[in-house]
Amino acid sequence: MTVKKAQRIVAALCVLALVLSTLPLYAIAFFNHPYYDDYGFSAPVHRAWKETGDWRAVLSSAWQSSAHTYQTWQGTYTGTLLSNLQPGLFSERLYWVGNWFLLTALLVCMAFFLHTAFACLYVERWACVSLSSLALLLMIQFMPDVGEAFFWFNGGVGNTFVYSLLALAAAACIRLYHSRGKAVGWTLVLALLAVALGGGSYGGGLFALCVGAVGLVWLFGRRGARRWRFAWLYVLLAGCFACSMIAPGNVVRASYIQYHSSFIKTVLQSFYFGIAQAGGYLRLPLIAVTLVLLPALYRAARKSPFSFGHPWLVLGLGLCLYCTQFAPPLYSIASIGDGRIVNTYFISFVVLWLFYAYYLAGVAARRVSLPQLKPRQTGALLLLGLCLFGTGCLAFRRAGDVLYGVQNLSGPSALISIVTGEAAQYDREMSAREALLNDETQPVVTLEPLSAVPRVLMEDLITPNAVYDVRESLCLYYGKQEIRIAGEEAEK
Repeated sequence: MTVKKAQRIVAALCVLALVLSTLPLYAIAFFNHPYYDDYGFSAPVHRAWKETGDWRAVLSSAWQSSAHTYQTWQGTYTGTLLSNLQPGLFSERLYWVGNWFLLTALLVCMAFFLHTAFACLYVERWACVSLSSLALLLMIQFMPDVGEAFFWFNGGVGNTFVYSLLALAAAACIRLYHSRGKAVGWTLVLALLAVALGGGSYGGGLFALCVGAVGLVWLFGRRGARRWRFAWLYVLLAGCFACSMIAPGNVVRASYIQYHSSFIKTVLQSFYFGIAQAGGYLRLPLIAVTLVLLPALYRAARKSPFSFGHPWLVLGLGLCLYCTQFAPPLYSIASIGDGRIVNTYFISFVVLWLFYAYYLAGVAARRVSLPQLKPRQTGALLLLGLCLFGTGCLAFRRAGDVLYGVQNLSGPSALISIVTGEAAQYDREMSAREALLNDETQPVVTLEPLSAVPRVLMEDLITPNAVYDVRESLCLYYGKQEIRIAGEEAEK
């Protein structure tokens, strides 16, 4: 068997593993329903749709609602606008469209970025396919909070989706740099992405600005092509981010939270929590994937013109870039954020780790000349990687999981919920709730707590003593006078 044929087989197996592990997540989306802030953000738009059935009225209401939020709560206009357009507002049965959108956006944008970037670093075509597939397999199956990543539209669109756009923007930058001619198309794409990312999450926006600054320094240092065009795009991104930061709503929210941190404290905490999170992500599955990819990364590094002479500097720079994401939540809310924000840390860590693995392979390539692995040696390496990956899966557990094991991975967890009927039961009970809420003849309704909630979906908040009381948002969304929870009086 030739080396290229073996690479194609491995790439096909990696793609197959990604597809098979992700399909249950697409399937369980059909059982999902809107959640929490989905109602609060889209209530005016939902009312406009019910009253008019006109798309123009929907878009106008969404724009007005996001402008109001900019003035009264937060400046992240991209996520706010999209949250107002969550698919469930047209019908709860369409909520799955938003889940598919979030999941597909991450898959497509991240695969496009990783393939584009590593192809420019001389990684072979089929090795790029393997690398992209394995990276996405890690991101999705080991996502810290898969529910907030994909199955809560309001939470995912302002965080997971923003990082999908970041990946797309990075790929577009590479394409613009290497393109011939005027490259007007890629310039327009990047301008639109700069506007969107400027109003995305604050952690993602700051991360984009810092990565962009490093890129500009490198570009101007070597007098690279289109450096002034990149500079103007960077100014556009910075200007949009500034507009998001100075939103009057941020002051309102800060006064509500009543927390303020100093600059020095925020920086120190960002490094502390960033290093702690990075250490927690260095698990066997990631090490196994890195081990499998190292031969391809080593071969690519040998072809590269880079000197790979500063591994400690690159490590420090990568760590600084990674830790910048922690600064906004630590400064504003004294924590690293909920699951939807922690998910973005994990996504960026996997990407930065793979690039640093490439750099370390380059350091080795400049110092040691290793022969190409023979088929048996390649097979042994793959088997070792598979064993390490399997061991890591057996030892995996998220916060709240009772046991360690493969069943805690995102795909298997979703599959188990579907096969056991848990997802169907959740769907029936949520549909029964929504039937009551949509009944305009009942201004006061009593809702039963759910008896089953799949682990990959969002927890039930219609329960006595829930962390958040969502009834006010539900009343606004469905036009109810009062919503009661069965068993609430007994709890009191």
